[in-house]
Amino acid sequence: MTKPNFDEMPLDQLKAYILEHRNDDEAFSVYIARRRAQSPNVVPMTIEEAEADLQKRFGQQAS
Repeated sequence: MTKPNFDEMPLDQLKAYILEHRNDDEAFSVYIARRRAQSPNVVPMTIEEAEADLQKRFGQQAS
């Protein structure tokens, strides 16, 4: 039995395949890689903004 071409398979079909073949690590790896490629890595704030926010929050709690 030959495996399907996971790179060419639509994402929803690949997800259905994984649900039917839960031990297929190759299919799962392709699915995760494709999902990560679709989701940009968004940073909601800079480190400086995060530090200021934490200082504001914890500074208010300590008072």
